[in-house]
Amino acid sequence: MYCTNCGRKLPEDGSPCVCRRQPAQPEQQTYTQPVQPQQNYGAPAQNFQAPPQYYAQPPVQYPVQRPITPVHGVLKSFFASPLFLITAILFSVNLLFQIIASLFPQDPAYIVNQIYSNLPYEMQFIVSPGDLYSALSDAQSGTTVGTVIGMLITGGLMAAAYWITYISAKNPSVPAAKTAGLTIMKVFSIISLVVLSLAEVLCVVLAVIFGVALAGNDYGYMDEMMSVIFVFLIAACIFGFVVLIFEIIYEAKVIKMLNSAKNAMLTGMVPNKASMFVAVICFISAAVSFFSVFGDAVLYGWIRVPLGLTSVALNVLYGLLVLQFNKMLKNAGMAR
Repeated sequence: MYCTNCGRKLPEDGSPCVCRRQPAQPEQQTYTQPVQPQQNYGAPAQNFQAPPQYYAQPPVQYPVQRPITPVHGVLKSFFASPLFLITAILFSVNLLFQIIASLFPQDPAYIVNQIYSNLPYEMQFIVSPGDLYSALSDAQSGTTVGTVIGMLITGGLMAAAYWITYISAKNPSVPAAKTAGLTIMKVFSIISLVVLSLAEVLCVVLAVIFGVALAGNDYGYMDEMMSVIFVFLIAACIFGFVVLIFEIIYEAKVIKMLNSAKNAMLTGMVPNKASMFVAVICFISAAVSFFSVFGDAVLYGWIRVPLGLTSVALNVLYGLLVLQFNKMLKNAGMAR
């Protein structure tokens, strides 16, 4: 038999193999010398800190300097012109006359007498003088204070708009005129456009109501006269409707002009020419106002004459301003 450990032949006496009787050899252990960190004596210690974090700061908004172009000079000359100054002065004077006329209204009895003296005899039975007198008295007593306050607010703002524009254009240290005055004018033009649109709708509604009311009643022997009145009211409604349409177009053109001038003052770009439609309407309004001065003098007294004459002059000046604006653009080679 052989030893299963070393492969030698086992002794015949049954004793264990020689390899079993040898002392066991201790296992050889291998030790690894630990690596010692190298110390650099005398060198400054390094301070390992996290790098500073930089946070995004909000961008600083600096005022944008608008470039000064020849357009600014043309617009500044226009708004500093003597014609624009006269318009500002006359508008302020007209506002003063409006306030005076509101504080000293005419006697309703005088107005009623003037109305009835010019009416045909048959039409004097439609509305009694007492009812008309009461209606005029209530209207005057209830609207005098409100009318004055409204004129001071709206008229005062418009007058301020003229003077702000003129003073800023006249200032030699400012390269361009301010746009605050044009903004105020634009706001009031938008308000007028809305009011006129509502008035146009109201005019149509009233025409329908009057037509139905007059056509659906039997007036007997007054049928012929009521037919004449019906035709007169329909014609008046149609005329008022056409006038309102022209006034709406007029206000829309004025808003477009103000937008163009304001944009030119802000950007220095060439503005569009002013609408000649506005100038024509201003001259027509001046003519109508001139003839209505005498009617106001008859109904309300001579206190309304200065108010009417300044209104005529203002309409003429508005038309002349449109013509002067286009002429200055043409002379500067900016007309388009």
